[in-house]
Amino acid sequence: MKKSFVITAMIFLFVIGVISQVCAQQQVPVRIAWQPYNSVLFYTARDLQLFEKAGLAPTYTRFTAGPPQFAAFQSESVDVGLFGTAGMVVGSSQGLDYKNFYIQIASCYADGLVVRPESGINKLQDLKGKKIAYVRGSSAHLGLTKALQSVGLTPNDVTMIHTDVPAMAPAFANKDVDAAYTWEPWVSRMQEAGGKVLVRSNQVGLNTSDNWVVRAAWAEKNPKAVQMILKAVDMALEEFRKNPAIAIKATAENLGVTEAIAKRIVEINPVMAPEQLADPKFELSLLPNGGAQKMIQEVGDFLLAQGIIKNGIDASKIVDGSHVQAYLKAKKQ
Repeated sequence: MKKSFVITAMIFLFVIGVISQVCAQQQVPVRIAWQPYNSVLFYTARDLQLFEKAGLAPTYTRFTAGPPQFAAFQSESVDVGLFGTAGMVVGSSQGLDYKNFYIQIASCYADGLVVRPESGINKLQDLKGKKIAYVRGSSAHLGLTKALQSVGLTPNDVTMIHTDVPAMAPAFANKDVDAAYTWEPWVSRMQEAGGKVLVRSNQVGLNTSDNWVVRAAWAEKNPKAVQMILKAVDMALEEFRKNPAIAIKATAENLGVTEAIAKRIVEINPVMAPEQLADPKFELSLLPNGGAQKMIQEVGDFLLAQGIIKNGIDASKIVDGSHVQAYLKAKKQ
């Protein structure tokens, strides 16, 4: 009897091991590149293991700047990644063949112009003759340019001072500049130093975003895996809407701010649903000739005109809404 029990237990453990191995083999490996910013859907999917629940076996590589991430895509060391609009455009101009298949947030709501209280800047027209910190080649650079143009000013009417992001808040606090055009969390940090947000990029007609991209060759070989990523992101969206606490905590940790500031940053940026991205009327539609394509082309043309990139880009070859369309079709079945 005892011997029979032992044999049965051994068979049970063997079967469990085989099932676990088969399940592990069925999961599709994916290498995800990310940078520490307001990646709310990514954080939620990662921390709740939603990629795994969707059938993936993810590994994550953290980057803190664009060039190393470009190199990782070039060497095919990563399959999928997250980029801001300007970074995505720069990589494409350097020959990286990836597709923008999802937009997680409209980052234009987080970029903005912060002014010092004693600067005398109460409206955009007051910027004339003022010193403004900015990061050359960023989406905020274009935002500042469009803000000036909206009131009939040009960059020649102000003193634009290229400033590395870590040095921007100290320059602002030390009154070395009258204003700064940047993104979160630096906007919030300058608000803590007494600054006032005068305008956000979305208010001057710029709809930049934070984007999921996938290597074209990998997507072609692994179309089901792309659908799994979208499933995980869609589940993350549902969880985020029910309880954003996970995203807020991760944002605070990765941006080095308090959870109170992280909460404000998270709440500023609208998150995107797949249904929106497949709607031709939506401002950031991923469909051909949609809002995302037009916005990305605008950023590319601006960076080319500024000499930031040497080669122009064709946004129609970057944006690919077919994956979202396929996901939504399967979701309805």
